[in-house]
Amino acid sequence: MKTANCPSCGAPVVFRSAASILAVCDYCKSTLIRHDLELEDLGKMAALLEDASPLQRGAEGKYKSGHFAVVGRIQLKYEDGVWNEWHLLFDNMQTGWLSEASGSYVLTFPSPAPDQLPPFDELKVGQSLALLGENFQVNAKESATCIAGEGELPFKVGAGYPAPSVDLANERNFASIDYSETPPLLFIGEQVELGALRMTGLRERETAAGKARTKAFNCPSCAAPLEIRAKGTESVACGSCGSVIDVANDNFTILSRYNIKISREPLLALGSRGRLRGADYDVVGYLCRQVKVDGVAYEWSEYLLYSEQEGMRWLSEYQGHWNFTKTTTRVPNAGGKVSSVNFLGKTYRHFQTANASVTYVLGEFYWRVKVGESAVVSDYVAPPLMLSEEKSDQESVWSLSEYILPEEIAAAFKPAKPLPMPLGIAPNQPSPHTGQAGRYWKAFGAFAMSVLLIQIGFLIFSENRVVFHHDLALDRAAAEQPINTEVFEVSGRPTNLIVRNRTDLNNNWLYLDMNLVERDTGRSYHFGREVSYYHGVDSDGSWSEGNARNEAVLSEVPAGHYFLQIDAELPPEWNTHISDQLDVVRDVPGWTNLWLALVALFVFPLLAWWRGLSFETRRWAESDHAPSAASDDSDSSDSSDD
Repeated sequence: MKTANCPSCGAPVVFRSAASILAVCDYCKSTLIRHDLELEDLGKMAALLEDASPLQRGAEGKYKSGHFAVVGRIQLKYEDGVWNEWHLLFDNMQTGWLSEASGSYVLTFPSPAPDQLPPFDELKVGQSLALLGENFQVNAKESATCIAGEGELPFKVGAGYPAPSVDLANERNFASIDYSETPPLLFIGEQVELGALRMTGLRERETAAGKARTKAFNCPSCAAPLEIRAKGTESVACGSCGSVIDVANDNFTILSRYNIKISREPLLALGSRGRLRGADYDVVGYLCRQVKVDGVAYEWSEYLLYSEQEGMRWLSEYQGHWNFTKTTTRVPNAGGKVSSVNFLGKTYRHFQTANASVTYVLGEFYWRVKVGESAVVSDYVAPPLMLSEEKSDQESVWSLSEYILPEEIAAAFKPAKPLPMPLGIAPNQPSPHTGQAGRYWKAFGAFAMSVLLIQIGFLIFSENRVVFHHDLALDRAAAEQPINTEVFEVSGRPTNLIVRNRTDLNNNWLYLDMNLVERDTGRSYHFGREVSYYHGVDSDGSWSEGNARNEAVLSEVPAGHYFLQIDAELPPEWNTHISDQLDVVRDVPGWTNLWLALVALFVFPLLAWWRGLSFETRRWAESDHAPSAASDDSDSSDSSDD
């Protein structure tokens, strides 16, 4: 740490970092350049724009167990707003930068830059660039200018100082290239949550009764009363006259106007407050966006939420379906329209890509919003999550959304009117059938095992005993009168009897009309069987049909003394005899009940699978990958080839 006196006012100026060459005097705001212990006064530093950042010089925090202090700040302005770069000094004298924009924070550190970085003008949003052995994607390109600086800084800055920069990201890291220096400076880091930095010494939050203080003003166009509720607000859209007002400073200049003849009534009123997912939010902005697919316009609503703890979040609503959204600097490895992307260990399938434009705005926003601004939006889904990219010529912004039920929205914000019931199926709506088929398959396996064990028990304990055997020689003479077999005894509990016929039929048929008769009571069981068997060879090879064997099953036959009456019918042209081995078997384990039980059990998982498939079919019918869309693309391709 080195201390010198300001040459303008004599106040002490402290340089904590050996890398710092510039400081702004806290008392007279002189810009001072350090030459060892001598300070050169470059004149007054321009005033910083008033903002509502919770950060300030002197605040301290921790990052990956390393302690740091905030020692300086650069305030930068670009086309759509303002952001802060806070200069950090760690206890080990390492320096870093905490970038703050729209309630999001990125912590980066100086890193050796490759010898040959592409010129600023040659880089384009969406372009891939290899840095330090990793592939990054350009997601923002800004020609910013410096508004002012404060505290100690490692390089010279001043009002109007050009600061062209390019932001890049991949799934893990964030990178920024500062083209204000030659050669350009490279910074590598990651997105962080302010709460995770465990910071102390932050600015006191301007609150009243636990609610964010609002700033009231009148529209410079129609004098309608307006309010600013969120820190970091850059513009406010007046719903009375359609003016979009720059509120970054107190001049309140009008940025643009839009047609208010077609107005929309938000389902969540601006100014509504509610607690959602563990944080308190104010509804501060409302806009409508629209895409056109095959000439049909689809419009949805987006609500900008502001939280003292969490910063900016979004709620989107379409046909009663809601999503809770947070932007991220992380970028999946995807370029253009791809079938799927991987992000933080999860695979997201491409759902739709379309050009979305803003059709209506109301309230406050963290950029200079305007009706008509557009971006190419690509959605990738992994229900209940959806990963989206909004890409324009200036930037590519990724966001992660989670499907949220309207009942949770209503409970949080208590709208004046009931929220509409959801219609259709949302792209990332969780399927109510997810996991059901698996549970049914598990139950099917358990019940099937039980049924199989029961069947094995039947196989083990069934008697399966032949109680009668008789060899029949059937010819034309035997066919003219019934055949009565010997009497045989059936004992034990009532059970099934199976009458089996095994013949030597060869390219012929035989019909047996049989009657099982109990000798003592006269009770009888009548049944008939046709036995046929044909075979041969043709141009397609060998063939056969039918079977020379047949059996009849008689259920619940009680004990008794039985004999069989058999009437045989032979083909008229048949002149030789047919051999038939006749067996009567008692208590034979059957398989029919087993198969019927398995089929009945199979219906439930099959139905669950079908319902899940039907749900997914309806979901993807609205995507770029619907069967009809594929057919249309194919037809278009064919016609273009012609």
